[in-house]
Amino acid sequence: MVKTPKPNLPEQDDQQAMRALKQYGGYIVLAILLALAGYFGWNYWQQHGGRIDSRAMTDFAKIELDQTQLDDLQKSSADAASNQQLMAAKQQLAQDLDNFISQHGNSVYTWQALIQKAALQADANDFKGSAATLAKARELNINDDGLQAIATLRYAEALLADNQPDAAAQALQTPMPAAFDISKNELLGDIALQRGDKAQASKLYQQAWQGLQTRNQNNAVPQDRALLRVKMESLGLTVQQPDPTGGVIVQSEPAQASSNAVAAEPSASSNAASASTPAAISAAAQP
Repeated sequence: MVKTPKPNLPEQDDQQAMRALKQYGGYIVLAILLALAGYFGWNYWQQHGGRIDSRAMTDFAKIELDQTQLDDLQKSSADAASNQQLMAAKQQLAQDLDNFISQHGNSVYTWQALIQKAALQADANDFKGSAATLAKARELNINDDGLQAIATLRYAEALLADNQPDAAAQALQTPMPAAFDISKNELLGDIALQRGDKAQASKLYQQAWQGLQTRNQNNAVPQDRALLRVKMESLGLTVQQPDPTGGVIVQSEPAQASSNAVAAEPSASSNAASASTPAAISAAAQP
């Protein structure tokens, strides 16, 4: 089965890309973030034989309830009363997160609380505060490379959103498992793009996409990264989109290819293809 979408002009691609990133980017990142947090928290529990502070686990149940209520309100109608309830729910969650963080030390639950607090701050466009919170998450001594890698990636994203590309690039020099190479290369591409280096951004995005293709060779259901495709297409790159229904969606050639497009270099480690993909999380939540 082959699907061929209608070709868009480059300027149409740019406009659609920006609209999609502004409208859905934050929600997609937050959803992936929370799924990853849950997965690696469960992995941490298993790897450490369930030796987690039971008091922290009990206290964190209040955070989970706050988050559930907030999620429900975000799905409701956008009238004035709902907006007031939404603001109150965010304030309650922020307060409970601060209380939890102040009362618990090196715990995987503290890590999750810091990640959620940073997400709330980013949602409020407080990227400097979000970066400071994520810096604390990176400093926790929880002995888990996966959790540290997620905190580092989110920290670099917050720095980049705060217009600190050099600091973001420096943060990404921190060693992390090969399973995170795709996300790391995509973020390095974002940094290059903010610096105005479209050629380097194209190169890094293609490395990230090739890493995804390598991973998909071992996946029964191919995974897609829609935002990465949007970024690549906005730079004039042709992307072959995975089709979860079993076929291949062939991306039409852009009307004008960007002069900055460069050939992809195979950089993703073969370890990325064997990254953990438990049924407990969705495929989109992989690093």
